[in-house]
Amino acid sequence: MSALLVGSCFTSFAQSFPTVEAETISGKTVVVPGEFAGRYALIGVGAGKQAEEDLRTWQTPVYNKFIAKTGLMDQLFDVEVCFLPLFTGASQAVKGKVVKKLRENNESMVLEHVLVYSGDRGPFENIGVDDKNEPYFFLLDPRGEIVYRAVGKFRQKYFDEIEDILTGTEN
Repeated sequence: MSALLVGSCFTSFAQSFPTVEAETISGKTVVVPGEFAGRYALIGVGAGKQAEEDLRTWQTPVYNKFIAKTGLMDQLFDVEVCFLPLFTGASQAVKGKVVKKLRENNESMVLEHVLVYSGDRGPFENIGVDDKNEPYFFLLDPRGEIVYRAVGKFRQKYFDEIEDILTGTEN
């Protein structure tokens, strides 16, 4: 059984990431986390303007480590990356405008890793996404089980803990 890591605290149960349909920026429908089956995946979830701003603090470090693999040992990490903005409730009305703006900003280094969710917030509340002002990052194992959860702006500590899990050196 996997352990769920919240910050630095272990919890003795595993929880699956909810299965939801999302859209790529180009409009293709994909199923998350099924899209990443058989691989580790790091999924950043945000549901509000403040969360979006804090989510951006993760963009460059995530890109450098897991996509561009610019660090000395980064080639060791085979991790899919997904930024998943949530459009639930009244915010569903602005989804089209936001996606259009993202398409126009095609120079973003992580654009191909953005999936957009529009629908009920319930599946995400079930995994603790309960503050729309905070971004949440989930590391999923190859079965889609959440093995790590981080909340808030990027901190190097989070990457150290994720790296420990991926290399099998977590305590």
